[in-house]
Amino acid sequence: MLKRKLALRTAELSEAHPKKAPMSEETTSALFAQPPWQQFYNIEVSLNETLETFATPPTISCTYNPVEYASSLHCAYLRRFLDGPKRVMFIGMNPGPTGIAQTGIPFGNVRTVSELMEISGEVGRPPIIHPKRPVVGLQCKTEERSGVRLWELFLRLAGGRLDTFSRQCFVHNFCPLAFFDAAGKNITPTELKGPYKQKIRDVCLDALEKQLQIVRPQVVVAVGDYVYQTLKRSEYCKAVSLLRLAHPSPRSVNNTNWPEKAQEFLEQHGLIQFMRNEV
Repeated sequence: MLKRKLALRTAELSEAHPKKAPMSEETTSALFAQPPWQQFYNIEVSLNETLETFATPPTISCTYNPVEYASSLHCAYLRRFLDGPKRVMFIGMNPGPTGIAQTGIPFGNVRTVSELMEISGEVGRPPIIHPKRPVVGLQCKTEERSGVRLWELFLRLAGGRLDTFSRQCFVHNFCPLAFFDAAGKNITPTELKGPYKQKIRDVCLDALEKQLQIVRPQVVVAVGDYVYQTLKRSEYCKAVSLLRLAHPSPRSVNNTNWPEKAQEFLEQHGLIQFMRNEV
């Protein structure tokens, strides 16, 4: 009886969402044996193993992977906010030095994580730490302004509850690595050079394709142009609505009123109803 119900549910999802290659009965059983957040995290672990095999170019002094050393907080975030398929998935670029690099949570400004999400836990350290880029976890006193802008807007539009937002929406990062040069400057994936840049893009996109099949969003919102241009290569995103939301970084040109512009964008594309769980 249980197998029949699972088979029926699989058929329903296949009809309601973009089609994908059929899976074997063995693969299907293995997937249903784990909750969605665990399936999602397993893909991240596999991606991290691949990334560890890449030799970094001389221009990169060190890399941080908070999905690994902040896995306690990261998994707490997944367990709480990824309980099944979502209508809308927001995808950022990679860790910011005072955000996810400290907390393991996308756009994860410390105050947002500890007060609004009510997530706590121990954060480890990356193998190599740049002296100008310390990792102190939830003790970090420097705010990630992009994270403050993004999560506080989402919280307000969701009526003051992130649990309401998470019923139909989920936030993720495309690349788990933060890159720093010898001076400690934060190097974004856009600024990477040569074959290394392409390899990072390709393996992260391959992992994301698998994660999209778990989250199964009908709308994918790329936060920033790098992610938007990259997701144009995604087979999944070719079958759904792919949108570009300007990055909330205050350092971006003409971005002083990002919350107002972002709200207008979300209204224009009819996404606030999903953020409020009204549909």
